[in-house]
Amino acid sequence: MKKITVFAAIAFVSVASNATEIIRGQLGGRDNSGKEFRIIAKKPEHYNRKPLEPAIVSVRNDKDNLYLSLSMKDNDTLSEAKKDQDALRNQGDALQIFLKSEKETYLWEFQVNPFGRKSCFFHPGAGRMFYPEPGSKFPDFTVENQLGNGKWDVYIAIPAAIFREKGFKFTNDEKWTIMVVRHNFSRFHNEREISSYPQALANVAYPEYFAELILK
Repeated sequence: MKKITVFAAIAFVSVASNATEIIRGQLGGRDNSGKEFRIIAKKPEHYNRKPLEPAIVSVRNDKDNLYLSLSMKDNDTLSEAKKDQDALRNQGDALQIFLKSEKETYLWEFQVNPFGRKSCFFHPGAGRMFYPEPGSKFPDFTVENQLGNGKWDVYIAIPAAIFREKGFKFTNDEKWTIMVVRHNFSRFHNEREISSYPQALANVAYPEYFAELILK
C-alpha cells in the first residue's frame, strides 16, 4: 500500500506541473477574448474541469484604470456580508482578484460580491497576508453588478493609482500577473465551488499559478 500511495503522489505532481504550464496563460492586451474558468485542481481528476455554472472573464486597460468584465451563470445568488473591507469570499458569492508584479513580492487582493460590497487588501507577500477590520478604509475602486435571468455580470474598474502609490508604473516592463477567483455558493450544489482563471492547483493565492497580465 505504501508503494501505491507514493506512486500516486508522484503522478499528481507531474500532472500539476504540466497543468501550470498549460493553464497559466495570459489575460488582457490585444487578444481580449473571454477566458473560461476551471475549478481548483485539488485532485488529478479536477485538472481542466469546468465549473457547474460557467464563468468568463476579460480584461483591458487604459492609462488610468484596469477594467475587468465577468459573466457568470448563477441560479442562486447570495451573500451575508454587511460591510466593505471584509472577507467577502467566506460569506457568500464573491470574486477575488489578485494582482502582482514579478518585480516584487507585493500582492493586491480585491474582493467583490453581487450586492455592492467590496474590499481591497495590500499584502507584503504570499507569506504575509493579513486582513484589517471590516469597514476600515481602503483604496476605492468601481464595481457595477447586474443580476437577473440566472446570471451575475460584473464590471470592475481598478485605478492604476493604487499600484503607483507603491512606486510601480503599471506597465508591461514590471511583468504583472493576475488570478481571478470565483466563490460560488448555491443550495443546488453539495458544497461551495471555487473556480478561477487561470486554474489553480491548490491555493489560489500562490503567485506561481497566476496568469501573465498583458497591458496595452
